Amino acid sequence: MAKRTLGLGKQNKNQKKQKVSDKSTPAGSPTPDVSPANQIIVEVDEDKDPEDELVQLKGLWRTYFDSDRDDELVLNGIVHECDRLLRSSNEDASLKLNDEFHALYALALSELTIFKAGEEEEESAEPKNVETVTQFFDTALERCNLGLAAFADSSLLKLVAAKILLQRIPLEYISHLKVADKNADELKLDLKLKEAKSDFCICSNHLELTFEVLQLFDDLLDIVENFGHEDDIDEGLDSDAEEELEMVKLSHKHPLYKIQKHLNDNYAWLREQFQSLFKELKKPEGQDEEVISKTPELKLYHPVARRLGQLYLKAAEHPSQIFLTLAYDNEEGQKKIDNLTEKEAQKEALSLTSKAVEYLEEARVEHDPQTWADVAEAVIDLGNLYDAGSSDQEKCYKKAEKILTKANKATHGKYEDILNNLLDGE
Repeated sequence: MAKRTLGLGKQNKNQKKQKVSDKSTPAGSPTPDVSPANQIIVEVDEDKDPEDELVQLKGLWRTYFDSDRDDELVLNGIVHECDRLLRSSNEDASLKLNDEFHALYALALSELTIFKAGEEEEESAEPKNVETVTQFFDTALERCNLGLAAFADSSLLKLVAAKILLQRIPLEYISHLKVADKNADELKLDLKLKEAKSDFCICSNHLELTFEVLQLFDDLLDIVENFGHEDDIDEGLDSDAEEELEMVKLSHKHPLYKIQKHLNDNYAWLREQFQSLFKELKKPEGQDEEVISKTPELKLYHPVARRLGQLYLKAAEHPSQIFLTLAYDNEEGQKKIDNLTEKEAQKEALSLTSKAVEYLEEARVEHDPQTWADVAEAVIDLGNLYDAGSSDQEKCYKKAEKILTKANKATHGKYEDILNNLLDGE
């Protein structure tokens, strides 16, 4: 990467074109209210032409994407630069704007909603700011649609459309919902989520963005699952509880009711998409950290594997609980729970937990003991699902003990309690 100082807005050209309207920009579109800095240093790929304005725009987005994302100024700079390029393309037929241009424009607009929502909180949710968030999301989606009108087969634009929807649902809608709300027909959040799933695709040239969109979907499901318990979670009331907080029962007219009802299906969809993404990745094999950090196929391997492991553990929770209840806490002599017998629940839980262990093994990083402990705890869960005293169970416990002992030594006792509980249980 070559670092290059870019003059945003190409001041000399821009001054001559200030009054030129852009027919491609939706009427009434919001405009960032902070002028871009004269200069921002960005990185441009060595094999790209640093004088190419689209290359510069891409580098500017990368500067934001790889940062802490707390600088609204960079986003405003991207939007202003996109506006300028649109005006230039209307006057200069040789300037061709591709699907990536439309995608970056839409992404910048949608990211600005985060800052606008923050202003909304600071100003006690004044209507002006609520409307501003809505306008920015509307404009971002319209920019995507304009891009898709010209580049109908663009997987990038479809992915960006999914991202905008998944960002919009919690930020614009859920943040203002209450448990007693009954305006499902008005908001149609389940249809918006369905649309986001339909738009989503694995974009092999934009793997990090693909990963981020799946994380947004993951976060959204977590928000829905814990809806109504926000105060409890903020106070940490669920952290040490023996039982997890139960989902709040919502009216069938509540905007989140249908999403909540189909959580398991949505988590299954999420696992499938993460698996598809994982197939695009490569396991690091001794490359130095700088190479890994700049190669998405390598960089994402461990975090995607880890999240897959966690998702499979989550999927295993219900059948595992059924098996353990029927096998060891069945004073009433129940034959089935949720239509699963003891053996059926055991088989399902073993399959899901075994899959979790496989992915967590892939996520294991030698310099990160927490990833070792993740494997050990999943292996303990697996052991608990085998018949008591069986060789399979003992094998799991011994494996977990070995891993935890190593992790505990490396962290000077961080996993002492888990290790002691395992040894006491044996």
